[in-house]
Amino acid sequence: MSSEMRDAVQEIASLCATSVVSGRARDKVKNFIMLENLHYAGSHGSDIKLSDETEAYEPASEYQPVINQARERMEEVIRKIKGASVENNRFIFSVHYREVDKKERQLVKKLVKETTKGFSELIVTDGDMVHEVCPKAEFNKGFAVKYILEQLARKNNWDSSQVVAIFIGDDKTDEDAFKVLRGRAGGLGILVSKERKWTKASYSLEDPAEVKSNALHFTPLRL
Repeated sequence: MSSEMRDAVQEIASLCATSVVSGRARDKVKNFIMLENLHYAGSHGSDIKLSDETEAYEPASEYQPVINQARERMEEVIRKIKGASVENNRFIFSVHYREVDKKERQLVKKLVKETTKGFSELIVTDGDMVHEVCPKAEFNKGFAVKYILEQLARKNNWDSSQVVAIFIGDDKTDEDAFKVLRGRAGGLGILVSKERKWTKASYSLEDPAEVKSNALHFTPLRL
């Protein structure tokens, strides 16, 4: 994250409740962004911590042993594929293949499916050049958005019908959050993509630079 983008996020966070929702582990995301006054959700909603809370909400903690076992097996299997890597994100793990030769990408997908077949509690989802292995229980970015909105409404005595929630994302896994916002009053999803593609988002921006430019002109209505 550039210092300019960090400043833009900090400015928004000083005006209204601001959250970061990621597939990566929450601690990794926070160390990357380096801002304290944000709400962070990692591992696709399996690890959520609001800025004013001391304990994180970890609804998928019971799945961690089986996730670890499957990840260790996957690390062993994937070693033979040049460019492939396994990332530990606590309650999920990710198999990245962006650097893999195009001829071998289908092999990566096959190995992921074969390796996780014996773990009935887990499911494989696809993101941007990544296969993610996570619990079958419905922990995703939509779940994270709903949880954060519910907690903020409770803590601040908000009428949720008066709260406009905006979610900005560029990955296939962000569609779960767009879907949640489409189903509530005052919800707005923004897809970041140069390509025209199917999406549940209501609007689109081309790239992070355009996101930053629009964010700096954003003035929220205080309730």
